Amino acid sequence: MSVCLATVNAKPAFTPLSLLYLKAYLVARGTLVASDVHVVELDPAASPADLARRLLEGAPSIVGLSCYVWNVKKLLAAAALMKEQRPDLRVVLGGPEVGPVARSVLEANPAVDCVVKSEGELPFNDIVRAWRRGDDLSAIAGLCFREGGEVVDTGDATPLADLNELASPQAMIDFDPKGRVICLETQRGCVFRCNFCFYNKDLSIRNRRFDLGRVKEEIRFWLEQDIAQIYLMDPVFNLNAARAKEICAFIAEHNTRRIRIHTEVWAEFIDEEMARLMKEAHFRFLEVGLQTTDDRVLVTVERRLRMARFLEGIDHLKRHDIPFELQLIYGLPGETRASFRTSLNFAASLEPPDLAVFPLMLLPGTELRRKAAGLDIDFDPEPPYFVRSHRSMTPEDIAYGLRVSEAVGVLARSWTVRLLSREPGLTFADIVDAWLGWEGGAPQSPGGTSTEAPQPGVPPVRTEGGSTASPRDAAQDDKGRLGRFILHLCASRGIPPEFYEASARVELRATPPSQ
Repeated sequence: MSVCLATVNAKPAFTPLSLLYLKAYLVARGTLVASDVHVVELDPAASPADLARRLLEGAPSIVGLSCYVWNVKKLLAAAALMKEQRPDLRVVLGGPEVGPVARSVLEANPAVDCVVKSEGELPFNDIVRAWRRGDDLSAIAGLCFREGGEVVDTGDATPLADLNELASPQAMIDFDPKGRVICLETQRGCVFRCNFCFYNKDLSIRNRRFDLGRVKEEIRFWLEQDIAQIYLMDPVFNLNAARAKEICAFIAEHNTRRIRIHTEVWAEFIDEEMARLMKEAHFRFLEVGLQTTDDRVLVTVERRLRMARFLEGIDHLKRHDIPFELQLIYGLPGETRASFRTSLNFAASLEPPDLAVFPLMLLPGTELRRKAAGLDIDFDPEPPYFVRSHRSMTPEDIAYGLRVSEAVGVLARSWTVRLLSREPGLTFADIVDAWLGWEGGAPQSPGGTSTEAPQPGVPPVRTEGGSTASPRDAAQDDKGRLGRFILHLCASRGIPPEFYEASARVELRATPPSQ
């Protein structure tokens, strides 16, 4: 029996961690030998037909697809094409995009044979063993599968209490890691209850950790390789401050190659020691969620924010010169344009190295999606599930927010724009609105004309007019637009332009084009 495990990564450089876990467990349990399990990374630019051809190349008996909001539509289309060519092929889906809505996925997609509802390593291993023996799947908890014309739900699986029972995925990498972003975990699950987020919150065990010895061994192995970056994919890396500091100290001691480290943190848990250790370890990209400053909205979505400690953490990161992206969500229930502008101006006043606005997505399995009807939230039924309206935001308000998301991506990093926001009577939100008015045109989806959802830590490439510009071309285009806008803003506000023109010339490394 041959198994093909495949996905389309959020960024091509990322390693497919979930698939490597699946393969490692199959091999460790003696279900299959390594040569019978093929991990395939699919090209995000390829068509469903191209993906189907690629997946069928090795004539697999089972194809397992790891589904996320950015890839599920294309993977489902590829699955349908594969079944047309190979009716005997068995297609199994897993991942946060399909697990919480497994029954509806099966009902809508006849090419899919089975959906794993939660963590995949144990149930997928049991699926492969059952099919090898010729058994059905009814005895395996945590699945929805097709049996004849019916969809069978086997209930919830018991979560794995000890993560160390999982074989290490690093031994399964059979490709050249040079230049890759190595994805690792030190823990799984999240103790917080933010309604808009899904991090295995359906599990009774909300946070589990790999042994520190294992974590250090994996990290040390990769620090000795010629890789571009290590991405610690924990929901909150510094949830346990003492543990996070020990990992940071270990990385600092062994990161002689100065490999970049990326992770997500809570600012409230950052003190001076942790910031110093992160600096020494070479953490070069942190995601810091603020989301909103509106107390009523925070209560509605069950988001905790201890502002004094948050500000202390931000100050520690800034004093140690650690690059981070401060993140807001536009469109949370209870939010208005006015309250969002307050949050945006507050976030900008902190002068973070980067600032990002993500439109609200009602992801499968989230509490906010379950509460949508009660909160009068209308949202797109298809990925990426953007909010359309709710009680305090009209469709026009949401359309405005989509444009804000793109505008902030261009404006937030500009020190000239930040200086302009200090002018009397001018705020960062005012500058965003001026940009939108200057650009004109219809609202676009975030990231330009792309229909894929922007992801934290995965900046979209913004393009004009549906072009397929390279990241470098897109960045150069943004610079040109920014230079012209700065001159326009000064003229429209009666601000003497000489200082800002000079600042923009230095920043953009070119004289801003005249109006």
